[in-house]
Parts: sequence; structure tokens; C-alpha cells
Amino acid sequence: MFLEDVNIEGFKSFSEKTEMAFQPGIGVIIGNNGVGKSNILDAIVWALGEDDLERIRCYEPRELFFAGSDAYPPAEVIRVELNFKSEDRREAPVFQITREMDRQGTNRFVFQGKPLDRAALRRRLAELGLGQALQTIIRQEHINDILLSDPGARFEMIRELLGETAGPAPEGCLMEEVFPLFRRYMSYLMPLAEVRFDLHGENGGRRFDIQTTLPGNRVRRVHQLSGGEKSVTSLALKLALFSRLQSPFYLLDEVEPALDYINHKSMQAFLKDVGGEKQLIMITHLRSTIDLANTLHGVRTRFDGSSFMKFYFVMDERLLRLYKCC
Repeated sequence: MFLEDVNIEGFKSFSEKTEMAFQPGIGVIIGNNGVGKSNILDAIVWALGEDDLERIRCYEPRELFFAGSDAYPPAEVIRVELNFKSEDRREAPVFQITREMDRQGTNRFVFQGKPLDRAALRRRLAELGLGQALQTIIRQEHINDILLSDPGARFEMIRELLGETAGPAPEGCLMEEVFPLFRRYMSYLMPLAEVRFDLHGENGGRRFDIQTTLPGNRVRRVHQLSGGEKSVTSLALKLALFSRLQSPFYLLDEVEPALDYINHKSMQAFLKDVGGEKQLIMITHLRSTIDLANTLHGVRTRFDGSSFMKFYFVMDERLLRLYKCC
């Protein structure tokens, strides 16, 4: 399954109905700072039922509504529609999920044209393999949150993220299922390093640490890594953990750290690997990531500050060469 279409109306900076189409693989969203790119990811998770305002970058519900401008009135209703396709075939079934909310706070969820309450929607999402899709988003400002915690808090954060998917013994899940994928991802991002998970008990609790052995037999715990090394380790860890969750896509909001040219190539190989198994919808400013796009979406703002889609390409070699030139 993959996310095929996102239609947004009245949500945050989108004053008019805006339609976006995606394909399996890697969908890349580009645009200048402040044009509303991250609002697209907010709209996706909101439509799936997210009500934690902090997770959709708001302090109060009214911030979800287009505030109005000289050209457009304030939105009285916000609406986000998501269309999922069961597989990449023209005749494959499409599943439509819609969420609407008015300024009085009344929510309406619709699945395949039929209204559902929140509990019924959650059951439907679980049946479709979208039960934990709200968890599979990484923001630039939160990429290192797990690794910046102390080892005890880190273990609890991971156990909470994995939830029931880890079973009664999350230690076994981490070592037997998450670690092999993490090591594979790190082989792209830090190819000269050896990594291992360190799980142990202390003072009645569990502690989780990561150790890297760098050339010259330099052993470092994860908090001793450089900023760039810490960011790529965080990204590899989170996506390895996401593999245990019930979601066909990952949402990545400017997660690539500042890397030199050689490490950009390593990041490309890593993203190709992940994108071969999961749909990636990414916001980026990096040319090396844009090179990987199956679909490319350009977001701009009108003179009044409202967002719109300037262009949409299904990328091929011809368009990629044109983009590089211009």
C-alpha cells in the first residue's frame, strides 16, 4: 500500500484546495523556507487522527485554520483527504480517508464515503496496515531526541515507540530484529564503523546504549559522536525501529544532516535502500536527495503568504537533467 493523493483545503497556510499526487518510492517536496512545506506533513498526520497539537506544530486549535488574507477569507472548515492505493496497479483498490473540522471543534471522519467515529476509524486504519502511521514521522528538530536522552530514558522511549509490536520482551526485539537492520543502514552511513547495541540492567531498570568502533580501534558511545555522526546514527536507529511499526510510509522533514559530498552519496545509497521497502515522503533542500525523487513537488507562496503547488513532476532522466541545469 502507498499514499497516492493528498488533498488539502483551508489547513494552515493552504487557502484553496490543493492536490498532490505521489507514487511508490520517494516523493520529494521542495521550496524556500517558510512556504508551507511542513504543513503538508502536518495535514497527513492530522487526517489520520493526530490531535496532539505539539506534534502538528500548534499551540491552539485555531492555528490549524487558514487565518485569512487580503485575497482569501479565513477558513471556517478545514478538510484533508488521503487516498491510499493497495498496490501500484491501475486497477488496484483505492481507500479514501477524510477528516474535516469546523471552528467550533466538531470533527468528522469519513472512510470510503461513510462517516465513522474515531474508534471505528482507528480499527479501519489498523486493518489497512496504517495503525501506527502517526509514529513514523521524523522532524529535523527532533531527529536526535532518542540519542540525547540518557540510556535509561532512551530504553523507555524505544519501548513506548514499539508498543505491543515488541511483545513482552522488547530486549529480544531490539537485538534480534531491529539491530540487524540498524547495522545494515549504518553500513551505508558510517561504512568504516562497527556498531553494537548495549542492553543491560542497572538499579532495577533497563539501559540502552550504542557503541561504535571507528578506524584506529576508537570506541565511542553514542553521546560522544560528532554532530553529523550523531544525526546519521539517529536516522538509522529510528528507521530501523519504524520497520517494526504498522505503516507503509515514512514522513521525513529535512532530516539529512550537514554532510560533505562523499557522505551525501552514502546518504543516497541509504535512502534508496529504505525507499525500496517503504514509501518515503521527504522535505529537503539537498540536491543529492532531489536526485532520488520518483515524484517532485514544488511549493511556493502567493503575494499574500498563502501556499500553493507551483509544479509537480514524475521524475525521469530528462526532467532531472533539466532541473540540474536550471
